[in-house]
Amino acid sequence: MSFLLKNSRDFLHVAKRDFEEGLWNLVLFHSEQALQLCVKYKIYLHAGDYPKTHNLNELFSGLSKFEKIDVDTTMLDLLTQSYITSRYLPYSFSKETAEKALSFTEKIMKELNCLS
Repeated sequence: MSFLLKNSRDFLHVAKRDFEEGLWNLVLFHSEQALQLCVKYKIYLHAGDYPKTHNLNELFSGLSKFEKIDVDTTMLDLLTQSYITSRYLPYSFSKETAEKALSFTEKIMKELNCLS
C-alpha cells in the first residue's frame, strides 16, 4: 500500500505547482486528494484496510481510533466539498482559500509523517 503514500506526495507536489500557476480550484482538488490518501495510508498501517470514502471528516474519525491528531474540521469540510465542486460545479475558489488549503494540507501531512 505504499502507493497511497507515493500518490499522496505526488498530489501535494501537483497542488503546489497548481498554486504557482494560479489554478486555485485545482489547488484545492489536489490538496484534498493528497490529504485523503495520506490518511487512508495511515489507517491502513494500523488496521490493514481503510474506509472507502472521500469524506475527510470520516477518515479522520477513523484515524482517531489509532492516533491523536487535532484538525480544523472546517478545513476538512472545505476540502471535502472542493472534491466535488472543483470537478462538477461552476464555482471558483480564491487565491487566499487555495493558499490556506495548501498550507493546511502540508501541515497535517507533516504531522502524520506522510512527508519526509
